[in-house]
Amino acid sequence: MPTQKITKKDLLRACIQVFRKQGYYRTSIQDLAQATGLTKGVFYHHFASKEEIMHTVLDETSTYFAEKVFKAAYDTALSAEQRLENVVAAALKAFSNELGGCIFANTVLETAHVEDTFLNQIKAFFASWQQAMQTIFAARHDVATADKLAARVIADVEGSLVLMQLYKDRHYLTDAFARAKELL
Repeated sequence: MPTQKITKKDLLRACIQVFRKQGYYRTSIQDLAQATGLTKGVFYHHFASKEEIMHTVLDETSTYFAEKVFKAAYDTALSAEQRLENVVAAALKAFSNELGGCIFANTVLETAHVEDTFLNQIKAFFASWQQAMQTIFAARHDVATADKLAARVIADVEGSLVLMQLYKDRHYLTDAFARAKELL
């Protein structure tokens, strides 16, 4: 049977879902190949290693959040409330997809105590998120307070993602974002 053709975007989307559900260490190249409909040999044609695909997945996910979620924080034509609402709506969509949570948090929790291979990418993602939220809160608060509120919101959201995954209930995440709106 011939191997099906798959776009790079579809390949990465499938790999993201596998890593979000199974984690980095529990995912094999065979799992990734199977999820994409490719043979292991064809999969290795695209990526030399599981580490390479994870780096690519983290880069692609960072780009997605920069373009689809965080970008809304910088739209100065909108009020701070509207910008926060847009960020929240986009983040809810991204984080709630199949209740998989945040691939960055999942990965750092799994790998940070063993290796630092992905830490720079994960730190960069959280720094981008912090900056986006700080920009919104700076419309109503001084810079130091805005930065603290941004960190607080991110910690609250990430904690809610753990509970959302544990109980398979999205309300933990929606409640965290509601608390973020109250801080503005």
